[in-house]
Amino acid sequence: MSNREHVREVIEAGQGDTSDFEPVIMEHQLSVLDKARGRTLADAAPPKRTGLGGLLRSALSGPKPQGDISVESEAGHTVYAAAEGRRLFSYSDEGTRIEPDLGRRFVQFLRERYHGHPLILERLASEGRVPREIQYSAKDMRGFPGSTITLRVQSANVVPDSGIPLEGYRRVVQGRPGLPDDATLERVTLGAAPDSAQVRERRQMEAKESVDAGRMLDSVLAFFELTLQTGEAVPGLGEAIQSTPDADMRRFWEVMLRSSDNAAASTMAATLVELRAAAGPHAHVLKSFESGARRTLNEPQEAHALLLEVIEANPFFTWAYTELGDICVADWDMGAAWLCWDAARNIAPGHHLLKDVSALEEMLAAKHPEYF
Repeated sequence: MSNREHVREVIEAGQGDTSDFEPVIMEHQLSVLDKARGRTLADAAPPKRTGLGGLLRSALSGPKPQGDISVESEAGHTVYAAAEGRRLFSYSDEGTRIEPDLGRRFVQFLRERYHGHPLILERLASEGRVPREIQYSAKDMRGFPGSTITLRVQSANVVPDSGIPLEGYRRVVQGRPGLPDDATLERVTLGAAPDSAQVRERRQMEAKESVDAGRMLDSVLAFFELTLQTGEAVPGLGEAIQSTPDADMRRFWEVMLRSSDNAAASTMAATLVELRAAAGPHAHVLKSFESGARRTLNEPQEAHALLLEVIEANPFFTWAYTELGDICVADWDMGAAWLCWDAARNIAPGHHLLKDVSALEEMLAAKHPEYF
């Protein structure tokens, strides 16, 4: 909402048409309220009065209270429009009566699938019915395909209390381009996560094998992978690295301790690429660090590709999913971001890297309870 408000201000400063970015339109398209504005909805529309008697009664009743969103009755439909007259939403008076709880579930489906202004949806939910026809207007900017859509309910049946039999069905996870393949996402999001104790034992064994073979950098990266996957810290790891005379280890630690400016990120990325051979089977851990350097250098595509390579090497690499989710946010693809974060939470729900995600969810639920 703040981004769209900024766009409106820019257009206004350029003396352009801001009608597509007016606050009530934004609330309608995002299906959330800007509570600071205290938006109001006019009273329910009375049926149209016809004939001389109806005209007299309308005149004597005086003007009806106005709101930021008006309500009118038109040709058997209830029509909602913004104060300046732009139509937002309408539904037929004809429909199927249902229990209030089912009515709210139906409206929540509309909200999540098609959006709609929260005050309008709340009014519809309070009526306890499924209209035969619903029309969304101003769903997108004028002239865009789908700015107006019509939904028609062909038949309405109430599901019995016993519910719909779901035998033979299973939940699936469908990703999108730029994310790990659907099979990986489904396995990581819905399947059992690796046992943390077993992961610890495996990484310790890998580290010991690497030390015995003289591959010191490889051994240290095994411990880093343990932390980045499970969130489990390895006490004394930093001191052990600093006391090790191995040249590759020292180069790695030197770039890891540098500041995060562009010059340091450029040196870090180049060094981590050169160290891949010394990293052996844990080269993907270096790639996870390199992805952060690439983001600092404003190379999101390179960072994105590196994270996918990390996940291909270890599908349960929690840190890679959190970073990939952050990149999706920068691309304004919140749906993809939550797919990544949900995968990370199934792997290690208590991981400290997910604290910001949990805080974001708590903020959204508190700020916009009408949506959730």
